[in-house]
Amino acid sequence: MSNPKAITHLQIAMTKREVLEIFFREPRFLTPDAICRQLGKFHHRSSVYSYLFRLHKQGLLLRGGVGGRVAYKISERGIERLNFLKSFYNTGGASRSHI
Repeated sequence: MSNPKAITHLQIAMTKREVLEIFFREPRFLTPDAICRQLGKFHHRSSVYSYLFRLHKQGLLLRGGVGGRVAYKISERGIERLNFLKSFYNTGGASRSHI
């Protein structure tokens, strides 16, 4: 018998917008572990690493290092994509004018 309170992959899916917003709020290199903590939900660490690398390959994140560990930060293309996602869902655009 299944547990009705069990967490499914649909309940823990991370969205591109959600991840890009984290990087936009923190305009510095962040490790995948820091992103895991900020997502605030259960995510497999390996899934976050893979997803961030995929966003990097799409040109939405820049890859660098922090303390000898891989880290990422949002690129200009990532900001443009975040603006598109926000406008598509009609919730306003992202702007660096507050920084």
